[in-house]
Amino acid sequence: MAEYRELSDRIRAAGADVAAIAVDPPERAAAVHRQLELNFPILCDTKREVVRAWNVFEPERMGGIAKPAVFVVDRDRRIRFASIDREAVRVPAATVVDFIVRGMPSDAAQAARQFAMPGPGDFARATRNVLRFGIRAPKG
Repeated sequence: MAEYRELSDRIRAAGADVAAIAVDPPERAAAVHRQLELNFPILCDTKREVVRAWNVFEPERMGGIAKPAVFVVDRDRRIRFASIDREAVRVPAATVVDFIVRGMPSDAAQAARQFAMPGPGDFARATRNVLRFGIRAPKG
């Protein structure tokens, strides 16, 4: 999500906007929002209705979580770009932004995914969060 924070000016300049959807409760989403200093909202889908409807729900993992995914939806509510990823292999945010900036061409090729290797800072934040919040599976 931090990548999208860095690129949000380009996204907005192209006439689009950014929002994240999480199955986390509002308190946890707010903590992530503050920690990553995001400049776009995290919408909470605690009943998991949206992630089920968009077919990105993983009920068997951690009490039910969403797969990492990116969707670009146009003004007519048509999906123009979709990438359902894994934690370690994702479409780079810059690729999604380039797609938006180019005007969302209908003949866009499938974007190449890249391996995302967590850095030392990611491990430190994860450890701090486990110590602070504990390991909990979302209810619902």
